[in-house]
Amino acid sequence: MEIKNLRDLIDALNKLGEPELGYTRFFRGHSRSSYRLEPGIYRSDNIKSPSDPLYLIKNEDKIIRDALTNCPDAFSSSDTLFEKLVKIQHYGYATRLLDLTSNALVALYFAVQEGNNEASDGELIILDIPDAEIKYNDSDVVAILSAISLRNNSFSIENYIKIAKLQAIITSITYILTNKRESISSEMESRLGKIDFTNYQNITRGKNVEELSKIYRDLISDNSIENDVLFVKSVEEKYDKEFKEFFNKQSEIARLLHDIRNDKPSFAPIINQKDLARVVCVRAKLNNPRIVRQQGSFLLFGMNNKKEIQAEVSSDWKRLSKDGECFIIKSEAKQRILRELKAFGISRQNLFPELDSQAKDIMEKYIVYEQSA
Repeated sequence: MEIKNLRDLIDALNKLGEPELGYTRFFRGHSRSSYRLEPGIYRSDNIKSPSDPLYLIKNEDKIIRDALTNCPDAFSSSDTLFEKLVKIQHYGYATRLLDLTSNALVALYFAVQEGNNEASDGELIILDIPDAEIKYNDSDVVAILSAISLRNNSFSIENYIKIAKLQAIITSITYILTNKRESISSEMESRLGKIDFTNYQNITRGKNVEELSKIYRDLISDNSIENDVLFVKSVEEKYDKEFKEFFNKQSEIARLLHDIRNDKPSFAPIINQKDLARVVCVRAKLNNPRIVRQQGSFLLFGMNNKKEIQAEVSSDWKRLSKDGECFIIKSEAKQRILRELKAFGISRQNLFPELDSQAKDIMEKYIVYEQSA
């Protein structure tokens, strides 16, 4: 759907209707419709670093630590790591944050703002985010995702998940054998007999891991066990407990925990590995004039098992037009929309209240243009 003026935006929002109960609506403007929902730290840059376009994410921990070390007076001792990330992003650093706004007009401004992309179509992105995924800066999940920024680029949880899963399966199978052996079929006994539970290294080989996983699923779904609902629940609880404990004992996870608890001492020393793969919306403190003017919040991105791969925003959050189309602002409509927005008090001068951001607009007010005859 094309947005050529503010009337088109109003019509589009009216047709879209209010977000469903339990959801809150946010907006983001892209000056190019080809842009992804991708935080700055994950963006490739072929111009500044042609030999290594992904230099930002590969050096995120160094960039963050350098910023905190070189400018200590810019931060308060009471600032959380998330608040520090917000502050350094404000000054132009690439982070794992992505700006959102609760004001559709502000987002539209960023989709049409002057710059290198005036000749490109823009996009207004509308996100209806579940309230359960909207956090405040003191949230445990926010502390976890923020702390990823301090891990080096090799940080990966793929192998940790595999070995924690294996340990949880072995513990759960042992628990079932101890309590329900009389219910296990001879065929299952035969399958179990082929695995040497005393030889951990042998168990960790590929085929044995696959077989153990299948045995565990088959045991749980066996009628004689499946019908005992309370027992199955106790097995699942044991699995989850063993998985979390073993996962959190791994060296890199212990280091991540150290960073989290250094930032938030009250954090319980257990990380749910699923939290590392989340993207959450965070309502920042309104202690920054720019955030106040822009009615800003942030998406905070986790990782997809490996730090070098960002977590993705749920496709369920993105709203499309009734025809299933994105909200596109044609390049030729940008200047007109900018003028309309200014009439509503939405301009660079209003959205960027800092002194250095005001200079261009203030001086340009006094340019005398040649009058046509």
